[in-house]
Amino acid sequence: MRSWGKTTILLVSCVLVIYLAYRQGGFAAWYLGICLSLIWVQAGLFYVFALNGLNVNRRLSGDVFLAGEDVTIVLELQHRSWVPLPWLLLKETWIHEGSGRKLTYSKLLLPWFQKSIILPYRITHLMRGSYRFAHLEAAAGDLFGFALRKVQREDLQRYVVYPRPDALGRSGMTFQSDEGSTTLSSKGETSLISSVRDYASGDPYHRIHWKSTARLSRLMTKDPEQAASTKWMLLLDVAPAAGQAEAAQPLLEKGVALAAGFFEAAAGGRESCGFACSSASARRIAPTIRPDLTLAYEVLASVGGKPTMPFPDLVRKEAGDLPPHASMLCITSTLDMALVRAVADARTRRRAVHVIYVHARPSLSVAEREGASQLQAVGCSFTEVPHPQSQWPRQGGAQDATA
Repeated sequence: MRSWGKTTILLVSCVLVIYLAYRQGGFAAWYLGICLSLIWVQAGLFYVFALNGLNVNRRLSGDVFLAGEDVTIVLELQHRSWVPLPWLLLKETWIHEGSGRKLTYSKLLLPWFQKSIILPYRITHLMRGSYRFAHLEAAAGDLFGFALRKVQREDLQRYVVYPRPDALGRSGMTFQSDEGSTTLSSKGETSLISSVRDYASGDPYHRIHWKSTARLSRLMTKDPEQAASTKWMLLLDVAPAAGQAEAAQPLLEKGVALAAGFFEAAAGGRESCGFACSSASARRIAPTIRPDLTLAYEVLASVGGKPTMPFPDLVRKEAGDLPPHASMLCITSTLDMALVRAVADARTRRRAVHVIYVHARPSLSVAEREGASQLQAVGCSFTEVPHPQSQWPRQGGAQDATA
């Protein structure tokens, strides 16, 4: 029964008992009527004055958070109620805007006459994206269980979780194209690319790239000037891979982490790096002399949602819009003929293209190796990055900070 129903029954009982005591008398009847009246009065006062002037202040343990970290939230509540609060139930709700998942923390307290309450709690294993505060619910009841007062507070508060930069590990297998060598750096190295070209008369012999020369059966030389002037454009595929619906989000998170790692490597090596994806919520970053890591992380944190165009169309669009000598780095979890044709069109514009294929299996299948060979045939280098289910990140929950 609702609290107002209980209070109504209590009031009717008080009236009946006092009426019987007035008509028939007796100490027991008067005592019971007075007790019920006092309980009804305190319930009415609790309805009116409990949780009056409730003020909520919320502090976070930091300003910048990376995926996988924990955030500690300190909740400070103050109220001006002069009636005691025998029990107080607090419930806070946060929403991860990318997935729509709700994270709820609840705590039962016994404040009584305490006017100020400090309650720390923790949200564990943050996922990339934005967390928005939904609402706070506070419910308090009187000592006898007849009155219940609820208060709800809302606030425009959110915090952004940046992707944790990742690098290509040694588990990835790289296939080189027949037209040259492309070396991708891992996190912390100084260069994103080392280019080679055909040997020209007058080139120093110490710049000859002997591995490419042996593979292509013609002299190839390193081109440091072209490498220094190369502009990288990261292209990220946000569409789920066919037949892997449950792996779509983990593979996307891995691709975003790799993109963050390349941005960090580019910033450390003062390389030019831009970004574009097929997500409507993420803006495009044009290749600049030195990447803005803050802007890059903010854009990568917003990646997600329904794609606006197929990834092969994005590859064709960027191949036509990029300035000369700009190279493309494509991160995708779908390897099909549409992508091969788009990369072939980009190669006709003499674009250097490298494809990073993120998948959820321990190794490539026969069909995937055939797709990699077709990319290699059109002059595209290829790297596969396995991301099996044991490595998938999982959203944590809300718990006591002292637990």
